[in-house]
Amino acid sequence: MDRQVDVVVVGGGSTGCGVVRDLARRGLEAVLVEKGNLTHGTTGRMHGLLHSGGRYAVSDQKSARECIEENRVLRDIAAHCVEETGGLFVKRPEDSEEYFQEKLEGCRACDIPAEVID
Repeated sequence: MDRQVDVVVVGGGSTGCGVVRDLARRGLEAVLVEKGNLTHGTTGRMHGLLHSGGRYAVSDQKSARECIEENRVLRDIAAHCVEETGGLFVKRPEDSEEYFQEKLEGCRACDIPAEVID
């Protein structure tokens, strides 16, 4: 079968499927090739992550607040699907103390639980 396409996407995981969808929406002729079933590779074994928003607490507080709000909603409606594993921002000796103080204050401003462990 001879067929001309603009893009060939290799891999039918979450990234490959998302990319081929985006290409199609942009009007490009795209084909996705996958050796097995869709999402049965790495994507099928992905752990998932319920984001607290702490990563954005300094640089983008609007997004940080949205993350923690959605986090709480999901815990309310599907607590049985959430396993608390915790998360850490690790300060190394060469890291700026000011940065970590800003991070802590940003988390508090966004109502994201945060504490210093020494």
